[in-house]
Amino acid sequence: MHRSTPRARRTLLAAAVPVGLVLSGTLAWQSTHAAFSVTDRNADNSWQSGRVVLGTGGTGGALFAGPADGDLRPGSSRSRCIRVDYTGDVAAEVRVHVSTPTAAPSTLDPYLVMSVERGADVAAGAAVAPDCSSGFTPRTLVWNSARADTVAADPERTLADLKSRHHDFATGLPVAPTIAPGTHLTFRITYEVADDDAAQRAQSRATFTWEAHST
Repeated sequence: MHRSTPRARRTLLAAAVPVGLVLSGTLAWQSTHAAFSVTDRNADNSWQSGRVVLGTGGTGGALFAGPADGDLRPGSSRSRCIRVDYTGDVAAEVRVHVSTPTAAPSTLDPYLVMSVERGADVAAGAAVAPDCSSGFTPRTLVWNSARADTVAADPERTLADLKSRHHDFATGLPVAPTIAPGTHLTFRITYEVADDDAAQRAQSRATFTWEAHST
């Protein structure tokens, strides 16, 4: 039987030491990939959008009505007032635009000089008389240089011009660039019939729309 000499045993022992170090190093490198961890949660997040809401102060019917105004003639005029309530949840811009109802007549449009005024804001539920006898305090003209039934009014600012220029929100009259929720606006609309023979036997209808967009 062959027996190893002491020198041979020393050689084998010396060779075994480096191998052991390599294995030990490998185990140490792998252990650095383990880590403590912890998590936390912020649950039940939610979102809700605001809204824009406009109302016309409970007036219900039209501001102007042919039978009530009678047969118009040159110089015939009338003013009507309205309260517009903004009760949305967010700040908004309000514009007014005017259109002809479907299949409605518009032959009198070029002969109705118009003005639109914004009055002072009022408290919720404040009474604004449709005939403007109470509840309306003039503040800013937003259409025409003066009230339509005065000599200072621009005669070119007719209902036809108003419909042509301001027929949707994009082109609407900026009557209230930024208002807060709970704002109650007032407006006065005035017309006067131009002194023109072509206005005879003519008719017109119009829809005034106040529209709010959030800002």
